[in-house]
Amino acid sequence: MLTHYLTLACRNLFRHKFYSFLNIAGLAIGMACCLIIFLYVRTSLSYDTHHRGANNIYRIVGEDKKDQQKWMAFTTPMLAPTLQKTFPEVAQAARLLILPGTLIEHDNRRFYEDNFYLADSALLQILNLPLRSGDARTALHTPDAVLISADAAQKYFGSENPVGKILSLDKEVKLTVTGVLAKPTTPTHLKADFIGSFALARSMYQERLNDWTWQQFYTYVRLRENTSAPAFEAKLADYIQNKVQPLLQDDDIGFNFHLQPVTAIYLRSAHLEYDQPNRGNSNYVYAFAIIAVFILVIACFNFMNLSTARSLKRAKEVGVRKVIGAHKSQLIGQYLGESILLTFIAFTLAIPLVRVVLPFFNELSGEVLQLHFTKDLLVIVGLLLLSIPVGLLAGLYPAFFLSSLRPIAVLKSNTTTRGYRLSSLRQGLVVAQFVISVVLIAATAIVYRQLNYLQNKDLGFDKEQTLVFRMEGTRMLQAAEQFKIELLRNPHVLAAATSYGEPGGIAAGETIRLRGDKNNRHISMFTVDYDYIPLMKMQMVAGRPFFKKFKTDEQQAFILNETAVKEFNLGTPEQALGQEIFWDEWEAPDKVKAGKVIGVVKDFHFKSLQQKIEPFVMHVYPAAATWMTVRIRPDNVSNTLADLENTWRTLAPEYPFTYHFLDESFDQMIGKERKMSQVFTLFSGLAIFIACLGLLGLVAFSAQQRTREIGIRKVMGASVPQIMLLLSRDFTRLVLIAIVIACPIAWYGTHRWLQDFAYRIDINWWVFGLAGVVALLIALITVSFQAIKAAVANPVNALRSE
Repeated sequence: MLTHYLTLACRNLFRHKFYSFLNIAGLAIGMACCLIIFLYVRTSLSYDTHHRGANNIYRIVGEDKKDQQKWMAFTTPMLAPTLQKTFPEVAQAARLLILPGTLIEHDNRRFYEDNFYLADSALLQILNLPLRSGDARTALHTPDAVLISADAAQKYFGSENPVGKILSLDKEVKLTVTGVLAKPTTPTHLKADFIGSFALARSMYQERLNDWTWQQFYTYVRLRENTSAPAFEAKLADYIQNKVQPLLQDDDIGFNFHLQPVTAIYLRSAHLEYDQPNRGNSNYVYAFAIIAVFILVIACFNFMNLSTARSLKRAKEVGVRKVIGAHKSQLIGQYLGESILLTFIAFTLAIPLVRVVLPFFNELSGEVLQLHFTKDLLVIVGLLLLSIPVGLLAGLYPAFFLSSLRPIAVLKSNTTTRGYRLSSLRQGLVVAQFVISVVLIAATAIVYRQLNYLQNKDLGFDKEQTLVFRMEGTRMLQAAEQFKIELLRNPHVLAAATSYGEPGGIAAGETIRLRGDKNNRHISMFTVDYDYIPLMKMQMVAGRPFFKKFKTDEQQAFILNETAVKEFNLGTPEQALGQEIFWDEWEAPDKVKAGKVIGVVKDFHFKSLQQKIEPFVMHVYPAAATWMTVRIRPDNVSNTLADLENTWRTLAPEYPFTYHFLDESFDQMIGKERKMSQVFTLFSGLAIFIACLGLLGLVAFSAQQRTREIGIRKVMGASVPQIMLLLSRDFTRLVLIAIVIACPIAWYGTHRWLQDFAYRIDINWWVFGLAGVVALLIALITVSFQAIKAAVANPVNALRSE
């Protein structure tokens, strides 16, 4: 019997090739998209889940007491040792200090490294960082110890065993490799190529490590079992307020500390300042998970729609089979079996389709997803099992409907009433498909407009034709002024200036006091030289920029941005001029530098475009000239770069020549969003394509059902446009209903997404109108393809047997 059912199913499959292709193709594409998105979602959610006792591991982050919208990943160096010593709930605590732009050398291999960290040895146990070689118990016990990643080992030592070898740090400190970090088998938020001993930080910063107001360290803790995180946070807040704050006199830590689960760091850190850039976004994960459901729902609806539509054509077959003795259960089994067979074929095609498409998806999204038959066996089996209920749902209605028909009624073609009820179900499925399609079209348009807005937003300075060079290391800092002089001798160099930090990077978080203030104010400090403001074409709204002819500018002059003037309640920019500022100078912890506001600069974007502009203070500070910014002429860029490299090699041949264009840095800020936008557009397009496949099949079936009617109308004088209108009218009405339902859903979803951006577009009504028009045009083109074919057919062929 089973063989007989299988034979009938295969015959039916090949007899109706067009509909079988539409059914299988739509479902296979839907399953493949769903599987790819599942791999992305699973990878994103798996970050840091491999740590032993991950539920008890946290990173401590800070919330600004005065601005609860401002959070930062940095904490004070005093926090970790205090927690370890004072709180019995803390099993282990560790500090982590990042030193970006660190020059590392071995033999003739020298590179600036951004992923260089100094850490307490407890970090290896808290984050379960295994070593491929070396002893984790003693690896960070000496000040000169350093652990390196497998990639760094290959980069500096090739095939040699790096353990025991010497690395040079900034040409001043010798480090001994004590171990090689094993490559993590599960993704982790910490991308460390070098982890040195925290004892090195003690020799570098000495007394500053006792400063409760210095926020530049990541703090990790492992709490003991059954410790309540909210209760611990409350206890910590009480300790800071009652034990630490009285010791600081007029200073204020300025932040409330909170626990961030280690498993949440990768996906839920978008609101944190001073975090590392290689972070995901939980909103994208949720969005793609929803899209996966949408695509699968559309594919399943297509499958069900075409299956129920085609079932009417088999009514006479059912009548004949019943007359010759077929039981109802046999008919149900046959049609359910055929439906499940189709879903199995679609599943079989989906797996190789994923293998083919995955490299393209990785290139488009920047992810590194893989499908392993052994590792992902449960996923594949799950998708296979999913195909069974899909097949059952698609075949259930036709199976029970057809098996319940009376043979005499069927053979007399009396199925009008039942057919109408079936048509109502199909109409509901078409509306649901196009609701999803319109939502995806509108969302794609909003995402594109937002990214285009960010890309073209006025930054408050000119980023074009601007190069930025690293000037890290003592020798380079000493040679900075000479290098600048040599650069300006080049006729293709328009201007040059030094600074500590660069737009698009991390500014120094500092505290200042104004005359009459009792407490410090937290602000980002940007140290520059005299030529930086004119080089960047920043606009002064009051006062003047720094001038070399005024000797006091280096010691006693500050420039604020507009936001600082507003948030510090200094009145108008003109009224802020002359305001006294007190700053605890970096190189002299006990020295307070006093000065006055000499100017107010128009707000400019120093950080990510997703973050709002914050209070900024600018100050001339030559001792921290770690970056050289150069504006060049737009012609002969390659020759200019070659000249600049020659100048560099002449002055500092022992330092690597590295640079980047400032406009590229800002493009990279929204690079993740742009890639996700491309992926979003791709899957939205596929969802709409699958919906159109189903619509194409339904129109073809409708035209086939109405062949005689169309023939009679043509004989009576109906034109081709009239026949097209006849076939497309019902589907157009369904799409219009879908547009009305979809618009509020699309508005809500895009409105929520835009809340992540400090600067965002307004959602205009015409976007949803455009999405509706696009969906309607796609539907009309799809319908017209079959409508024209039916309208131009010879009516004689339809009426020959009448």
